[in-house]
Amino acid sequence: MSEEQSNAATLREAFGRWHETRGSDPSMWRDYVTEDFQLRSIADGAYNLQFTAKRRGRADFEAYLTGLTENLEMNEWSLQDTIAEGDRVVGLGQTTWTNRRTGRRFSTPIAIVARFRDGRICEYMEYYDTAAVAATMDGA
Repeated sequence: MSEEQSNAATLREAFGRWHETRGSDPSMWRDYVTEDFQLRSIADGAYNLQFTAKRRGRADFEAYLTGLTENLEMNEWSLQDTIAEGDRVVGLGQTTWTNRRTGRRFSTPIAIVARFRDGRICEYMEYYDTAAVAATMDGA
C-alpha cells in the first residue's frame, strides 16, 4: 500500500471510529493526530461558535472536541470519499448534529483537508455550512 493510500485509510478509520462513538470519546483522536496537531475550522470562532476557533496541539484539539460535543449531539458523521496526493488527504462527507440546548438539528456536507506526517494527521481544515450550524445555536 502506498503512503497516500495508507493516509486515506487512516482518515477513513478515524472518522469511522468518530461516527461509531457518536462523539462520546474525543480521546480516540489521540491515535490519529500528532502532538503538535493544528485544527482550523471555517467558522473560526464566529457565528456564536466560539469552540471552533483555531487550535494548536493535541490538548487544544481535545478542548475543541469537548466544546463541540458539549454543545452538539452527533447523529451522523460519514466520510464518503477520500482523495489523496502527496501528504494530503481530502475527505468528503456528510454530518448531522442536534444542538443540546435548543433541540435544533442541522445536516451539512463537509470537506476535510488533512495533512499527514509519519502516518498521523498534523494539520486539519474543515469546511461545512456555517449558516446551518449557526442557525441551531441560542439566539439564532
